[in-house]
Amino acid sequence: DDMIFWSFAGASAAPPAAPPMHTELKKALQQEVLAAKSRWGGAIKLSKAPAGTPTAPLPIGVERTIARPASAEAFDVDDLRVRLLIDGPSASAECVRVEVSGDALPAQLQAAAAARVAELWGGILTKYSLAAPAAGGPFAIERVLAWCETKYTELLNLLPELVEGYDGVNEVGVTIRRYCLVDRAEGGEGGGGSSSEE
Repeated sequence: DDMIFWSFAGASAAPPAAPPMHTELKKALQQEVLAAKSRWGGAIKLSKAPAGTPTAPLPIGVERTIARPASAEAFDVDDLRVRLLIDGPSASAECVRVEVSGDALPAQLQAAAAARVAELWGGILTKYSLAAPAAGGPFAIERVLAWCETKYTELLNLLPELVEGYDGVNEVGVTIRRYCLVDRAEGGEGGGGSSSEE
C-alpha cells in the first residue's frame, strides 16, 4: 500500500542520518494521511524521500489540490496546490515547511501564501504536542488543508498589488466583476496602465 511510510518490523539497509521518528508519532502521521486521503481522495498526493536517502522516508509530503470554491468564483484561479512537508522527526514548527503553487499564481504570491500557511501550521504545532495533540492529530494535516480551502480568497489577496479587476461575463451572459493575478516582478512597480505583449 502506497500510504505506508514505515515498516515497524524489520530494519532498513542503511541507518538514518537524522534521529528516527518516535513510533507513536509515525502511527499518528500515517493515520492523519489516511484521513486526508479518505476525505479528499484523488485531490491528495503523497511523496516521500526515495529509499537509500539518508533521511528516508523524510521528507514526507502531503499535497492537496484545492479546486476553486464558490466563494472565490470571481477569481481566474482554477486551483491551488498546497504541499505540507515534514522534514524532521517531530511534530514541531522547526520540522515542517509549506509549498504553494498554481498555474495562475505569480511566484511572489506562491511564496507569500506558503509563508502564511506555514505561519498557521507552525502556530498549531507550537500550541499542541503528542501528549495533547491538535484536533485530528499531532501534525494537524487535515485541519491545515481544510483551512486553506476556507481561506482560498484570503490567500489570493495576500498581495493586493497583484490582483487586477476587469469586467467579464458569466455563464448566463451577465456582466460581472472578475479578478486575475498579474506578475509584476518583471515590470517593476506597474502603476498606471497594464502592459500587454500579446
